[in-house]
Amino acid sequence: MNKLIITIDGPSGSGKTTLGKAISDRLGITFFSSGSIYRVIAKYFLDTNDLGFDNFEIISFEPLKIKIDENIYHEHDLYTKELNTKSSELAQQIEIRAIVDNVLKFVQSSADKGLVVEGRDMGSVVFPDATLKIYLDADEDIRSARRIEQSKNLETVDDISERDKRDLSRKNSPLVVPEGAIVINNNDKTIEQLIDIVTKNLKLQ
Repeated sequence: MNKLIITIDGPSGSGKTTLGKAISDRLGITFFSSGSIYRVIAKYFLDTNDLGFDNFEIISFEPLKIKIDENIYHEHDLYTKELNTKSSELAQQIEIRAIVDNVLKFVQSSADKGLVVEGRDMGSVVFPDATLKIYLDADEDIRSARRIEQSKNLETVDDISERDKRDLSRKNSPLVVPEGAIVINNNDKTIEQLIDIVTKNLKLQ
């Protein structure tokens, strides 16, 4: 029997992390956000002005703790406006995306009971044969409001709009609706309503 893999793609502020964690809790499987890898690489670059590291190690998943060469990073270090911007820029580089893809394949192999993973190209590129693919979306004004609240007003509507443009137009792995994905509008759904949609679609597989 193939290992359960649920991918959640969608733009910034659509609620991917919230849904991913809720699915993880409900099904007892591992949750992982691909954005955390981009952010930790961006943090390493800002700290060292270098991308030529030799070793990348996930020390723990919960809470997330990652070691790049001799530098150790914790999850609470990875959520700043500067890192969000830099990680979005680095995500356009095919070499960086290859590193992230390899790390995600390791995460998948380490997740004994299954994996729910969120990002921008999880179902379209990284795990095209996932058990269930979800594309989560919401109106731009709603997504912007969520991100501004999450960043404690450090991000602006323009910041988020610019990131959307980069994600949609980048040459390597642009944000698209993965083939076979269920598309969910998350303007005003409760987390229980979202979980119900996911579990019903899993039963249909």
